[in-house]
Amino acid sequence: MLLPDRIKSDTVEDWVTWAFVGFCFFLALFKDVFPWLDKGLTAALFAAVFLILRQLRDLRIDLRNKEFQEDYYPTGNQLYSSVISAIVETRHEICATYFRDTPPSPAVGEEARRYFKKVVDFARTKGTVRRIIKVDNPQLTDWCLEQARLAETVPRLNVRVLNPGSGGVEPMNVIILDGTSAYLSFAGATPDQVGGVRPPGGKHTAFLQARFNEHWRRAKPIAEFVRSKEFRQISGHPIDAHGSASGWPSPGVDLEQS
Repeated sequence: MLLPDRIKSDTVEDWVTWAFVGFCFFLALFKDVFPWLDKGLTAALFAAVFLILRQLRDLRIDLRNKEFQEDYYPTGNQLYSSVISAIVETRHEICATYFRDTPPSPAVGEEARRYFKKVVDFARTKGTVRRIIKVDNPQLTDWCLEQARLAETVPRLNVRVLNPGSGGVEPMNVIILDGTSAYLSFAGATPDQVGGVRPPGGKHTAFLQARFNEHWRRAKPIAEFVRSKEFRQISGHPIDAHGSASGWPSPGVDLEQS
């Protein structure tokens, strides 16, 4: 958003530019009638080149400032709408973490539902998805089972579990696209309060990617986790004779909405 002083300055500059163009046109039109105007036209051309170089400098500065500009999304719908648009341009890999205390909630908005579905569609048709989730309370166990079933049916959707209690875990909710751009999302006091930022510059993304890769290395594959003693203690789901959690959802469950 432009400040009033900047708007006023741009307006004055536009008027000066048009006046200069008109002056140059006058010199070019009448230089044959008044030969002494020829020298003025030459000087005007030098001035025109100077103005062009100045505009290029200003454009370069604006582009540089934009590169380091941080985009802020105060609502979940705004955040996920931007991520969905960025996923369309993503070619190879999506890395995402989910370190919240509750499963994805419809209260966040329609765009959140579309985002989770878009990620699954990406794994089905385009590239690889690596998702790290935490499962440290009973509210998350059913969603964890849904994610396990989904990962089983979509080969390029890879899900692992890493709980902050493991030590050395930074529970950042991050979405990284092709290792070149990233989003950070933040949750509020209630499930519907979600917002986020898009950090500027490649160094931020490289740092977040490195942290994600470290967490991924330490995380446990979800199929292994749902059969573990840790999951049974958290969820209270009994383990059947084949070592599977009895809460495993049936194939008919619409898992992509989660």
